Amino acid sequence: MSNYSIPTLSVGNILGEETLGITLFQHSVKGRDAFEEPHKHDFYMLFFVEKGTGFHNIDFTQHTVADNQVYFIRPGQVHNWLLNANTIGFQLMVSAEIITIFSNLSQLPYFGQSVPSCLSLTQKEFQEFKNHLQEIENALSQNDLLTKEIILLRLHLLFKLLQKDYLEQFPEYHFSGKPEKVIKKFNDLIDANFQTESSVRFYADGLSITPNYLNILSQKYLMMPASDVIKERTILEAKRLLTSTDLSIKEIAYQLGFNDNGYFSKVFKKYAGKTPGDFKESYNLYHPSHQ
Repeated sequence: MSNYSIPTLSVGNILGEETLGITLFQHSVKGRDAFEEPHKHDFYMLFFVEKGTGFHNIDFTQHTVADNQVYFIRPGQVHNWLLNANTIGFQLMVSAEIITIFSNLSQLPYFGQSVPSCLSLTQKEFQEFKNHLQEIENALSQNDLLTKEIILLRLHLLFKLLQKDYLEQFPEYHFSGKPEKVIKKFNDLIDANFQTESSVRFYADGLSITPNYLNILSQKYLMMPASDVIKERTILEAKRLLTSTDLSIKEIAYQLGFNDNGYFSKVFKKYAGKTPGDFKESYNLYHPSHQ
């Protein structure tokens, strides 16, 4: 039985020093590209690939790395990559506090639940983002308060420009107005309660709307019924527990609110395409060092 569990890294773990909420460095810097072991972060990360090849796994979805891409990783997501040594770009790490401030102004769709994690850009579009990143990088070396405020403004502008390109590529994730806030709160409620609450009514009550209206919003903005959104979040957690702990399938089922192990396996297979045992085995085959 493995003792392996997926670590949660802070910026301090990665760099050996704590920063003030915004960290940016060029990916080619030696010693800062070793993300081959699956791990989680307690911060938000944007990985800008200027040139590169390889694979990037985010919450059990494998992406083929190519030139002019941007990857978005939320805190708690399991990710790792296997990259060509010639891969170059930028890693931008931002604290949850800063993202919360930006999200309160308007939601950043690429950090939502169950949304595409990779944005493909043209070379010209990527170069424009690279220029913004270099301006932020130059300003980060200065310590005065006014420069820090300018960095925040530049960062927010970068995020809004990314949002514009993201919504052009993925228009189905374009939320606006009040429904957007309801959906965001729905996902927040799921994150806080999915281990103990699985009924659509519970979440509808928490949002002060009817279950029927929550289903309408969920179908429109999340492309699936509310009950599936709840179940998918539960199964994602099951995948994380299967691959990062020594808990038995029965213990994981119980921890996620399933009293019947057979029912848990049936639900897991419906959403993951294979049984919990097969999923764990296939993951261990993919990462043999974790067995």
